[in-house]
Amino acid sequence: MVHDVTQLREHWLECSVSFLSDLLVEHSLIVPVVRVSCGWPLAGGLRASGRVIGQCFAPEIAKDGKAHIFVSPLVFDSVEVLGVLLHEMIHASVGVKHGHKKPFSKAARLLGLAGPPTATVVGDALRPTLETFLAQTGAYPHAPLQPLPKEKVGSRLRLYECSCEKPVKVRIASDTFSARCLVCGELFLLVQKEGDE
Repeated sequence: MVHDVTQLREHWLECSVSFLSDLLVEHSLIVPVVRVSCGWPLAGGLRASGRVIGQCFAPEIAKDGKAHIFVSPLVFDSVEVLGVLLHEMIHASVGVKHGHKKPFSKAARLLGLAGPPTATVVGDALRPTLETFLAQTGAYPHAPLQPLPKEKVGSRLRLYECSCEKPVKVRIASDTFSARCLVCGELFLLVQKEGDE
């Protein structure tokens, strides 16, 4: 059971790495030395669909020579977190350079991950093992972040037209544009703000 730890979430993740390392050993896979934390992946972490929920950085790019794994702050279900963590540990075990190709996909299936290699989920055979671990350790102590959707910012451009039969149109970032059309000689009039279309 996890008790009296300043960084409870990271401690839980470290305990999970230890537990998952035992699974790798049982299947004759290399147990990587990793650092693990909750944090945003390099790209795609905020997308609602097709989101990146975990990332493993190769030990070759880390000054301490250890693979660094991040689990997205959007993920909070304990079984899903363990699945993401296992997925990333497999990357560290077989080599990040292999991506989701055969060395990775073969190891993922062997350990009980299901679904396409780029988006694995915990398979039915693996789930009871993870749930047994959670019964002893407790749930992932994390409150997920729920990013607000970006407000759509309209254009500052205003649409002006002259009085020609086929009006000349100009878009200007000003509410006080004053000019005459060289064809009809009339002033350009504000039709609408671009964001109002």
